[in-house]
Amino acid sequence: MKRFIVVIALAFSLFNAHAAKAPVLLVLEHSQADKIIQTKLEIKPGLVPSPYPGQVQTKWIIRAGEAVKSAVEPPSHNVNFFKKISNTQYMPLFIVNVRYFLDAAGAWWPRFQLNQEPLVMRQGNRWIPLTTTQGVASLIVQTGTALPNAQGYSASLELGFTNGATPIDAWLVQ
Repeated sequence: MKRFIVVIALAFSLFNAHAAKAPVLLVLEHSQADKIIQTKLEIKPGLVPSPYPGQVQTKWIIRAGEAVKSAVEPPSHNVNFFKKISNTQYMPLFIVNVRYFLDAAGAWWPRFQLNQEPLVMRQGNRWIPLTTTQGVASLIVQTGTALPNAQGYSASLELGFTNGATPIDAWLVQ
């Protein structure tokens, strides 16, 4: 009887762990030694460090995560991407707006829109942009061929930075 209760408790905990799994919002892809590395970004609170910190890339690819079955549109998200500049500080690189769109089969798929907010600093009475000469990635180059839908969201994004290869060391899903 005791063994039966333990087995049921274990099965229940495994079921709950699987049911409580955070959905994959997007897949961040890069290449390393001619091998494609895919990192699944889940909808989790807080800053999430990359499993591949400090790995500079000339091109990053953002692909769709998992489709969501729902009677209503799932909530939109913003994913902030960061570069680590010290043990405790991160520099924002760019933001990807994520919105779900319904397909013909009735599944909601994430689509992406790049939102690059320029970094600025105060100098005297004016705001001035930080530039690549100050070590800040100032312009993102989109290299992919995926065209956006009518609302400006793409099925995938391929991007790089004008100041060369850059790491993505962490992200924050909001």
